[in-house]
Amino acid sequence: MISDPNDVRENNLRMVLDMIREAGTISRVDIARAAQLSRSTITNVVNELLPTDLIHESGTVSSVVGRRPILLEFNYDARALLGVDMGASHLTVVAMNLGGRVLAIRRESFPVLTNPDQSIAEIQRLLREVQAEAGYDQEKTWGIGIAVPSPLEGEKLDRLSPIIMSHWIGVDLKREIRAAMRLPVFVDNDANMGALAEKWWGHGREVHNLAFIKVATGVGCGLIINDTIYRGEGGTAGEIGHTSIDVNGPLCRCGLRGCLEAMTGVPAILAAVQAELDNGRPSLLAGKAVTVADVVAAARAGDPMPIEVIQRAGRYLGLAIANLLNLVNPGLIVLGGSVTEAGDMLLSPLRQTVRERSFAKSNAEATITMSRLGEDAVAVGAATLVIQQLLHVPGMPILQVIGGKM
Repeated sequence: MISDPNDVRENNLRMVLDMIREAGTISRVDIARAAQLSRSTITNVVNELLPTDLIHESGTVSSVVGRRPILLEFNYDARALLGVDMGASHLTVVAMNLGGRVLAIRRESFPVLTNPDQSIAEIQRLLREVQAEAGYDQEKTWGIGIAVPSPLEGEKLDRLSPIIMSHWIGVDLKREIRAAMRLPVFVDNDANMGALAEKWWGHGREVHNLAFIKVATGVGCGLIINDTIYRGEGGTAGEIGHTSIDVNGPLCRCGLRGCLEAMTGVPAILAAVQAELDNGRPSLLAGKAVTVADVVAAARAGDPMPIEVIQRAGRYLGLAIANLLNLVNPGLIVLGGSVTEAGDMLLSPLRQTVRERSFAKSNAEATITMSRLGEDAVAVGAATLVIQQLLHVPGMPILQVIGGKM
């Protein structure tokens, strides 16, 4: 129970501001009722918020008796949030308003896993570009969220995995970006950020338990259980890419054989295509330096070989998702990442395998779909991490936030 008056005040400010943000427009009476606080307490909190540009009064609502309640409206454009998706071989950087609307975006191919110094320099450059394009200065920018293709380790979950990001050992990503940008920085796993984006802005807004599976160079799973990101004991929950699909399967970068990632990630798909081409299989892809986008395009053009490769990956994913449904029973599974651009060619065999391999009740209760946020889901989730931390985590500097200074 919170007893310190300053802590009570900050908690009330955080709660009321977030209620107005979530509602869009709401009266003081409805806030008091929902928060189970006195009207005088709500009046004091609102009076502290009104001088900022985060909320304003916007007319009245009809009432059966007494004075018509005045509505409070949230200003979603009052501040910006910056998000970075550090893929294994790409960077996506967004500027976003407080309502999840992307204001500026940059996408760039880059060897992130093997080049930390230049990656950090590129991130800084792209952050400044999207911040300037969106039209927000430092005081009007709440912070930066960064999604990394790695589990986070250590007591504070502030170290990148040496298995996945061996070139980044000893690099303090958060400190480097914070020093350069002079803004608060929050770091989390990329699949977790995909899940957060879906929970706040996508298919998962009304769902309490969901999984976001990113299928790209790596394969990861962000889990939200009871509306909260589930991290496990050491921060490595959701590493679905390293669950075993075939004990005699291909060697994975983690050192084990037959991992889901080694059979469905981008390198696995490209290797399967190349093996078919080397065996003389006719294809639209013959003679090309093939990318996963090429594989998807050829499959859409009716080329049988890439269709078979994509469908096989879908079946492998279906096995993993069937296990996930049986173990965790999420109500929603959202697929994202470059491989999912294959659409129904991937999704149809995946769903069929899930039906064949999962407990009937778990399958019946779950929806499996593609992300409505597309390829930018992880970057959007990283930006969302900033507002999620500032408004939902006790101890964050809410007084500086509402004043526009961090």
